[in-house]
Amino acid sequence: MMLTRRDDLSASAVKEGRPLKRKDRVSAVSLRSRLLMTIVNCWVVPIVMIVVLAGLLLRVNSERNMKSLMETDAAYTMQMLRSKLDTAFEDSKAVSYDGVVRAAYRSWQQDGDNAVLYRSVNSYLAQSFGRQGNYKAVFISFWNGLDIYPYVMSSGISGYSLPRGYHRNQEPLILEDMATADTEIRLYCWDGDLYIARNLLDQRYKPYASVVQILDGPELFAPLGELPAAASMTIDGLVFDDGGLRENTQEEERRTGVYRFEDQVSGHRLVLELEAAPKSMWEDMPWLRSASLAVLLLVLPLLALMILLFRKHVTRPVEALVDATDRLQNGERGYQIEAEARSREFARIYRHFNNMSLELKNQFERSYLEQQALQQAKVKALQSQINPHFLNNTLEVINWEARLAGDERVSAMIEALSVMLNAALGRDGRSQIPLREELGYVDAYLYIIRERLGERLVIEREIDQSMMDTMVPRLILQPLVENAVEHDLTALRGGRLSLRAYREEGTVILECEHDGTMSEADLRSIEEMLSSAVRDTEISGQVGLRNVRQRLALLYGPAGSLEVCQAGEGRILARVTFPASG
Repeated sequence: MMLTRRDDLSASAVKEGRPLKRKDRVSAVSLRSRLLMTIVNCWVVPIVMIVVLAGLLLRVNSERNMKSLMETDAAYTMQMLRSKLDTAFEDSKAVSYDGVVRAAYRSWQQDGDNAVLYRSVNSYLAQSFGRQGNYKAVFISFWNGLDIYPYVMSSGISGYSLPRGYHRNQEPLILEDMATADTEIRLYCWDGDLYIARNLLDQRYKPYASVVQILDGPELFAPLGELPAAASMTIDGLVFDDGGLRENTQEEERRTGVYRFEDQVSGHRLVLELEAAPKSMWEDMPWLRSASLAVLLLVLPLLALMILLFRKHVTRPVEALVDATDRLQNGERGYQIEAEARSREFARIYRHFNNMSLELKNQFERSYLEQQALQQAKVKALQSQINPHFLNNTLEVINWEARLAGDERVSAMIEALSVMLNAALGRDGRSQIPLREELGYVDAYLYIIRERLGERLVIEREIDQSMMDTMVPRLILQPLVENAVEHDLTALRGGRLSLRAYREEGTVILECEHDGTMSEADLRSIEEMLSSAVRDTEISGQVGLRNVRQRLALLYGPAGSLEVCQAGEGRILARVTFPASG
């Protein structure tokens, strides 16, 4: 893309090293000045903060007033419930303290007259509880299996369903539980009614009967319905709420928005919970809605103006810069920003970016050409290390003389050596050859070595036949074989040499594994030799592992590697890895 006219002028001025003239400069107001004016004109943030703070204060004050009101109502309700329960507890204690039931029971123990006992106790219950409206019924349950059931019921309750149901269902359960109660008052609930039970003790302080008072649950907890919020009362594991009186089988947990008040009556813990219904400030204060709407109508235009200015002078220039850097990163070196900046700061950034992009493109092209030339020169230099032309010509003469003398064995060895020298010369200029041709060079070298080691050298091949036409670097496998023979197999006077070639996930792998061992010093020496830090001047004149490593680096970069390691007990592995050609 082309530079804009003003940016083109600025870029040319920078290249020529001359100061920018007035006409070259972008006449635009400073971005800082624009933002400052926008902030001064748009006072939306202070207004919003004031409105939010006022709303929070009003809400806190409303919640505080509501909590104070609830505390007052809860205290009054708790006082009423505590008074009713305290009266019931005191009435149960009076049965024991009056001694009437105990005296009648003592007389029964002497004469055994059930009728007298029943009349005496029943008369006492009628006098003590018959005119009280707090109870549905009051029972005296004897422990020794007496077949008498003294009781009194409230005047508003008629029939025998209540006493019969009590003697059949509740009385056995209460007496069984009260066996461990001593003089403790215990509470129970059935069918929404509250049962208060207390043992009566004889002169030897042993329980002989229990007084059971049945209180009307809805009547007892009626004050809860007068509270301005949903309420529940808990006493000794029994809870009364909208569902009536029942046992609380769930563990207590603190809930948000629930006010909790606690008290005690005769050692029994009372817990009152009020769950206030959520109220809206808009409903409580209608004027707040109008005020908020008016503020909103004032703030919105200013907010829209601020967003428009910010997008025009900040967001769009930044987006242009981000897009330009993305293009540069994706390979569009030399990309130019054509958008016109509306501030001096972004105009300078655009100009510097365009100049930098052009310079980067020029430097990259120069670097690429120089690197390409250097790579070709290094490949040719490394190959030239094994290009003794005169030796090849001399070998031809010696081979001819050996044939004339009838020495076929020497002639064959010379021919194998000539093949190797032709490979080193590389007259055709190919840096890569088919694997089939590379294995031919290896065979030529191994023929010479077999003449020296004989049958003591065992050659194993695991070559994927489908790879015979795969292109590999020239003389990449033969140096590995030569290194194995010269450093290990010759010293061992033979051994096993395994050659492998296979593909793995788009990668060509060539391996040369042979008998031998490496000491720690050998491993360190090989690591130093294969290190990329080794300079070209340190390369010896022979074709070796370092030559292989450097040619792989030049041809394939980091994707080409050479590894030499101890493969197992008495085995050394050299592995060459490089990408498979398309």
